Amino acid sequence: MFNFSGGLLAGQHDAQKERAPPSRPTPVTFPCLTPPKPLSTKLPSAWTTPGIPAHFLTLKKPSDVSCDTLALLNISFRPQCDFETLLLSVSKDGEPYVPPKSWLDPPGLGELEASSASQLSPALLSNGRRVPDRKEFYMRVKELSFNNEDAFANLTRKANPGQAPLRLAHFRRFWEGLDNMAYYWDSSLDEYFPPSRENATTEVDTLQNQASGNDHDHEQMQKDRAEAECKDTSLEEPRKKAKTGAESNETITLPINSLGVTSTRPAPPSSISSSKALPARIAPPKLPWVVDSGSLTQKPIDLSRGTYRGYRIGNGAEMPDQYRLECVRSFLEPIAWAFGVTFIPHRRPPVLCLEHVRFPVRMNTVAWRGPADRTKARQGWMEGPVIGVQCRPDTNFGSNGNLEAESVLDAARELGGMLLLAQERAREGKTEKKAGEGKWWTTTPRWGGGPGGEVGEATGTSDALSQEATPKAEEKAPNRARFGSKDRRRPSPADTWKALKPGNPLWDPKIVYEAIGRDPSDECDEVFMVSSLNHHISVLKLRVHPQYISYLTYGILPEQAPSDPNWSSPLLQRTRWYDLFNVQERMEAMRGIWGIMAYLMRAQDQGKEDVVMNES
Repeated sequence: MFNFSGGLLAGQHDAQKERAPPSRPTPVTFPCLTPPKPLSTKLPSAWTTPGIPAHFLTLKKPSDVSCDTLALLNISFRPQCDFETLLLSVSKDGEPYVPPKSWLDPPGLGELEASSASQLSPALLSNGRRVPDRKEFYMRVKELSFNNEDAFANLTRKANPGQAPLRLAHFRRFWEGLDNMAYYWDSSLDEYFPPSRENATTEVDTLQNQASGNDHDHEQMQKDRAEAECKDTSLEEPRKKAKTGAESNETITLPINSLGVTSTRPAPPSSISSSKALPARIAPPKLPWVVDSGSLTQKPIDLSRGTYRGYRIGNGAEMPDQYRLECVRSFLEPIAWAFGVTFIPHRRPPVLCLEHVRFPVRMNTVAWRGPADRTKARQGWMEGPVIGVQCRPDTNFGSNGNLEAESVLDAARELGGMLLLAQERAREGKTEKKAGEGKWWTTTPRWGGGPGGEVGEATGTSDALSQEATPKAEEKAPNRARFGSKDRRRPSPADTWKALKPGNPLWDPKIVYEAIGRDPSDECDEVFMVSSLNHHISVLKLRVHPQYISYLTYGILPEQAPSDPNWSSPLLQRTRWYDLFNVQERMEAMRGIWGIMAYLMRAQDQGKEDVVMNES
């Protein structure tokens, strides 16, 4: 059976039809962190006494995470940068992996001929696939350049008359996810109407008299308005429509007295200030509870019992977190598929290993490289990780008056996910040692000799008779070789208790852990992760030394100081936040992520051979 996105909200709500008003829109805010200064010349004193695991054991709730947690990890934070700067330090061969901005335009005939000529001897990736060219890039980025409303209408087969239907192939699931997010975040067409419609008609006539120059009626209207607000102070001023003109002699269209009944009249000298008309889903949010300068002394009007017209059915804080994950993953998948990479979440709970402490972290999904062996690929084997994705439902940072604490907690969550990816990439060529493996308590049977038996098997006459009768019954039973799940006996609780074995493994047995994209000539590893908040994404890069990961995992400091003096202070860089609703920003985000995938999936066979020869 085909799955046609049963959870799609497109077409289920008409933006031009009045309905029950949703909650107030959630403002778009981001963390603002003042990071602690790391120590590069010496190790933090807390690394030896009491140690990093002891601090994490004291974290009982999210509010316990503080600047001391970040200072203990000793991370060096860098300011936000663009994708070219992000990949500048790793592109030691001088090759620009981020596509030029000219790739956002349609390729010319000469470029297509050059691309077809290069296919005779194409460059290969680390998995043996051909390096995707400009034509494949433009096929994907073209779908991101569509106008939001046109793409949303194309999903419901309700395109504008005379407009050719858009071809949504690679990013169709992304547009479905973005449409679902728009029903919670897009407040560009919000219009709130109060419950009373009779008062609206009366006030329309009053304002028409005002436009004709009747000052007496204007004063009477102001008195009526004040009396109405005194009677019901729970009403709220609705959102105003955007101006259609800039000069005072032009006409503007506004809801009369915030009651939702429109009237066209000359703009007065002191007209209400509003933003210029912008395309839907791109205009900045116009908050319905913000009043003009002339009504600052009045109480806000509550429109919860009125009606609403617009896109939203809720606000960003009420949106299911799965919508954000589906939209971000569908944005990254078409880019990753061009390089033979697929996104699959962890099949075992992601935990950060801090010596004997298992600290759970958030990691929504991870990009893995498929094995070259098709048999292993069908069995579910994967290689990597390549890049991680972390989506968080936190919104409205600083609303409780403690922006610094919320920013520290958000940074700790991002660092937890990146350190998890660094630990998994550092497992290359290693085997897992299970907890308690080789210890006496997992190999030597023992029992204290108390009454009732080892696991409480009470002995008595009835038990003895039943135990004597059991072998006889088994002797009469014929020995037949049967195959099937019904003949498999499940272990009893007593058998499970008696079994001696080490703890459950943390590593996935069907993953070949490998630091894909790591430069063999560099000691440090470059870990990338896509972070998402609100309806935005940002890319992070962590440059981390293997001795740092070894200390976090096993708690063992190196006997000799590494050649890199900054080995104990990983370097964290990030890009700015890119809005997925904005056409230019999501195209720029795709261009940067395309370059990151091209860098991580590049072929390095020659470099690996040189390293092997040097070691021999």
